[in-house]
Amino acid sequence: MDDVAPLDPADEGRVIDVDAVAVLRFERSLDAAPDAVWAAITDADATAAWAFRMSLEPRVGGAVTFDTGGEPASGDVLGYDEGRVLEYAWGGPGGRWHVCFMVDADGAGTALTFDHLAPDPRDPDFAAGWHWHLDRLAQHLAGERPAEVFSDEHFEELQRLYARGEG
Repeated sequence: MDDVAPLDPADEGRVIDVDAVAVLRFERSLDAAPDAVWAAITDADATAAWAFRMSLEPRVGGAVTFDTGGEPASGDVLGYDEGRVLEYAWGGPGGRWHVCFMVDADGAGTALTFDHLAPDPRDPDFAAGWHWHLDRLAQHLAGERPAEVFSDEHFEELQRLYARGEG
């Protein structure tokens, strides 16, 4: 996403309370079938297109590994319901990271709910980063190839938005 597009407030993440735990939640409506979204979040080549190459053992207790271009990161699959729920945690910058993807059919498309549970879900940089990656996921699902960059003008605008508390 080289051009800075207007931000849709519906795409913004927000911190919510889930069972007395703060969670950064994004809810996206995607113009792709649930099986395409599932493949995009579980297939190593697909994850490499919009985030980092990730491989996983598709079962609770399975291993998950990331190739970020530096030291590989690894963790565990915490939740796995084929085609519907993928939850995992891994050691990364700032401590243990914990995320969950929930995929549901929504007409001809998909409702994707993404939760970031740790580290600190209130950190605006995490909100900006996940927003950016989810935008890149939508771009990938639309048949576009996101630029192979670690940042761009869109990401920088998202950082400003979340730092001001507007996201």
